[in-house]
Order: sequence, then structure tokens, then C-alpha cells
Amino acid sequence: MEVWAVTLDTAAVGELEPLYQRGLLRVDEEAKLHLEKYYHRIDSVRGLIGRLLPRLLLKKRGVPINSLAFSKTAAGKPYISTQLDTPIGYNITHDNGVVAMAYSTGADLYPDPPAYRIGIDVMLLQLPKRDTFPGFVEIFSDQLTQLERNILLPPAPARALPKDEALRRFYLIWTLKEAYTKALGLGMGFGFSRIEYDVPNDVVRIDDQIPRGWEFTRFDLQNVVQQGPTEDYVGVVARFVGDTSSGRVQHVPSPKWLKVWNAKEFLSSAIEELGG
Repeated sequence: MEVWAVTLDTAAVGELEPLYQRGLLRVDEEAKLHLEKYYHRIDSVRGLIGRLLPRLLLKKRGVPINSLAFSKTAAGKPYISTQLDTPIGYNITHDNGVVAMAYSTGADLYPDPPAYRIGIDVMLLQLPKRDTFPGFVEIFSDQLTQLERNILLPPAPARALPKDEALRRFYLIWTLKEAYTKALGLGMGFGFSRIEYDVPNDVVRIDDQIPRGWEFTRFDLQNVVQQGPTEDYVGVVARFVGDTSSGRVQHVPSPKWLKVWNAKEFLSSAIEELGG
């Protein structure tokens, strides 16, 4: 399993306009029309990067540009429909200033085509303006288990968590739920309250059971912007590996399987390699 991530400064998206226009030439007409419908340019740029990530992956693996093909399942999960000697399963996510792709291939990929059970989610650690943390958690209360609510808002007489740790725990819980349902290819069709992430013990349960055969990996990511503090993100990859995985969440600091570009580097490389 590997993760490719692209960071961008959302406040300076105008600087990417020339690369955005050139990058549009490297996607099919349907994708181009979809991207151009966004009202905000930042959404179009993130969408373009999300389209280019799997295309660049296939190109680097020797697939001719005119053979690149993508489809979606009936539930809307994208997958590679190009006939490959070695199949690839992938998933895309984006939030604020990060777009990321997780993929598996070869012996590392459980054989359940066409979309494969792999999902990724990444989120910025931030508390919405004018929100308190207890109020923020309350908004999502019906999608959290009682254990998760207690992890985030310890009942008396326990002391409240420091703000940064509380936010980190919430977003780890949420990104894991997102990644798992994206791996299933069901999105919001799977109730989030059925998924429980015991963050202090790094244990996952689905419907109160350890999800055998599933692997969960969490990671951290930073995005340096021109103005303002460095942005901190957490991410989770969920994938079915078909063995007797313990349901524990792995965390590897500075993982070798995480490759990070800034947006200018990525778009320039993708345009060059894809022939723009």
C-alpha cells in the first residue's frame, strides 16, 4: 500500500491557474466539463489533482496514455477499467489544502475487483469558527458510539482533554469511519454509528465485532502555507487484506509509503509525463 499526497495553499490558488489550464488538457472531455462546473476555482483545482493522480500512477507503470480508462460502480466508487497485467485498486480524498490517493497492487491487493476494498480519508485539524468543542461533538453525536463520545468528552470527574488532543481524536475517529465506508464503496449508505474507533487503544469494532481481514493505517501530514500557521492533518487508510487482522490501527511515523508533493511540483510533473 502507498499513499500519494499533494498539498496546496488554498489562499494562493490563483498562482496555479496556468498549470490548471494545461492540466485540463490531460483529462477526458467528460472530466473537463465536470471540473469546469465548480463555482470556486479551488474546488476545480482539487478535482483536477484527484483526476491526475491515478493517471500519473498508470503512466509511471508503463500504461500508454491512450489506454487510460476509468469507470464507476453502481454505487459511484471509481475504479481503473484499463486492462492491466497487475491490477491496481485506488481511492481519492481531499480536504482543504490536501488531495491524497491510496493504492495497492500485486500481491498487496486483495483480489475483489473491480473497485477493490481500499479507502482513504484525510482531514484538517480545525474547530469551526464560533464552535466550542462540546458543541461541535454534539452535532455528530448520533454518528458516534457511546465509547467514542466518552473518549472525546470524558465524563466527570475526569478532566477535559487538551483542545489539540481532543480535535486529533475526533478527526481520527471521523477519518477512519470515512475511509472504511469508502473502502466498502457505500459512502453514507453505511451508518457511521456502526463503526467504533477506540483511539487510546487503537482498536476498531464494526457492529461490536473485530473486523477480521481489515487493515487500518493512520498517518499525519503537514501543509506549509504562505500566510498563517502550518496546517496539521490526520489521515486513515482502510483496506481489506483477507487475513486474520486484529482490528488494531497501525501508526507509522514518517512512513516510507507516503509520498508528498506540493501542487506546483505535482501539476508540473503530471503535465510533463502525461504529455501536456
